Amino acid sequence: MALDYDRKDCFIVEGKLALPYSYFAGRVGSTFITTLRDKKKIMGVKCPVCNKVYLPPRQTCERDLTDIRDNWVEVQPSGEVVNFTVVRYDDKHLPKKAPFVMALIKLDGADTPIVHILDGIAPEEVKIGMKVEAVFSSSPTNTILDISHFAPKKPEKAFVSERKPSGAKGEEPVISEEEKLLKERRKAMSKKVIITAALAGAATMKNQTPSVPYTPQEFAEEAYKCYKAGAAMVHVHAREDNGMPTHDHKRIKDTHDAIKEKCPDIIVNLSSAVGMGKTAEQRISQIVYVKPEMASLNTNTMNFSIIDRKTGKIFIDFVFENTFTMLQDFGKAMEENGVKPEVEVYDLGGLDNWLLISKQGFFTKPYNFNFVWGVAGGMSFRPDMFMVLKNALPEDSNFTTCGVGIEQFPAITMSCLVGGHMRVGLEDNIRVPNGELAKGSYEQVEWAVRIAESLGREPATPDEAREIMGLRKR
Repeated sequence: MALDYDRKDCFIVEGKLALPYSYFAGRVGSTFITTLRDKKKIMGVKCPVCNKVYLPPRQTCERDLTDIRDNWVEVQPSGEVVNFTVVRYDDKHLPKKAPFVMALIKLDGADTPIVHILDGIAPEEVKIGMKVEAVFSSSPTNTILDISHFAPKKPEKAFVSERKPSGAKGEEPVISEEEKLLKERRKAMSKKVIITAALAGAATMKNQTPSVPYTPQEFAEEAYKCYKAGAAMVHVHAREDNGMPTHDHKRIKDTHDAIKEKCPDIIVNLSSAVGMGKTAEQRISQIVYVKPEMASLNTNTMNFSIIDRKTGKIFIDFVFENTFTMLQDFGKAMEENGVKPEVEVYDLGGLDNWLLISKQGFFTKPYNFNFVWGVAGGMSFRPDMFMVLKNALPEDSNFTTCGVGIEQFPAITMSCLVGGHMRVGLEDNIRVPNGELAKGSYEQVEWAVRIAESLGREPATPDEAREIMGLRKR
C-alpha cells in the first residue's frame, strides 16, 4: 500500500551522499592482512585432514568442512601463473590504469590460487606456467595491496659453495615448530606397519574355501577377527548371497555398515573394480553412494585373466578396462567425496599413468599406492622391480603391496623390509605359508604380524593408519 505523506510544507533536495564506512575483516582476514602488512609474510591455512592449503585463508575446509581457522602455515612469496586476463578499460574502482594484467597465481606451498596484479611484463608476453614473485608495497595499505603486485621471477644465480673444513659445523636450518612436530610424528610412525586384509575379492568362492564371506554378517565377523589379529584396514568387494560380486548400492552399503557396526574402529576400503563386466558408472557410483574412508583406484587397462599357472591353459580371458578418463573421473569423484584413493599399480606403466593424471593437481597428499603382483596380465613379483617402483614414487607417498597366490608372503615381507605396508587376505591367496588352507583372512593377518615383529616393526592401529595415510575417520 502506497504511503500518502503530506508534502505541501516540504522542500525536496535531490543529491547523493558519500558514506564512509568501516567493517570487521573477520579473525581470519585480520590475521592475514596484519601479518602481510607487518611481517611481509603470506599466510595460508592448512586442513589437517586433507592437507589442502588455502590461500586466501578461510575458516572451513571446503572438502571436509573441518574448522581450519587456527591452522596457519606460511606459503612462499613465489609461484606460477595458472591463468590471466588483460584489463583493457579504466574504472575508478580498479587498482591501476589499463591496460594491465590480472592473474590467477598459485604460490608455492598453497593449493589454491589468488588473484593479483601481474606487472613488469608486457601483456602479450604473459604465459600460463610462468614463474612470478611478490613485490611488497613500500608503505602499508592495510589491504591485499600490501603486495603491490607480482612480477616475473628473476633467475637465481648459480653459485658454487665452498667446501667446509672437516668437522666444521654449518648453520642449522631454521624449521618451524609445526615442521618439528611433523618430523617427530613421522619418525614415531616410521616403524608402524599398516596391515590390510582383503576379505573376499571378486573371484574367491566358497568351493575353494568356506571361510570367504558372502553376506554382510559374514563380512562383519571376518573383519572383526582380522582387526583383533592386527589389521587396521579391510578391503571389500561386496557379494550377493550366491557369492557373485555386486554393484548394488544397498547391498554394498549394508556390507560396509555391518562391518562398521561390528568393528567401528577399522578402516573400510571399498573396491572400485567390483567384478568382471561392470560398467564405469556401476563401479564409481557405489563409491560415491557409500563414501568409505578409502577406495581402490586402478591405473591401466590390462589383461586380467585366470590361467593355469602350471600348463598355461586359459580358463577365463578378460580385459580390465581403466582408461585415462576413468582414472581421472574416478579420482576426482573420490577426492570430491572425501574418499582417499588407494592407487593400484600393476606395473610401472600404471604408475606413469597416475603420474600423468596427477599433474592436474586434484590428488591430495599423502598419496597411497598398492603394488600388485601375480595377476595373470600384470607382473610377477621381482625384488628388483619392487625397488624400481618404490624409487619412482613421488614425495609424500606411502606404499603397500599384495601378491596373488604364492607371491603373497614374499611380496609383503619385501615391503615390510623396505619401509612399506602389507596386504593379505583371501582375495589374493587362500593359503598360509606352510601350504595349508587358511582358516580365514585373519590367520594370514596373524602371519603378517609375525613377519612385521621379526623385522622390528609394530602393526599400526586404525587411528595410526589414518594419520599415516591422511584419512578422516567416519
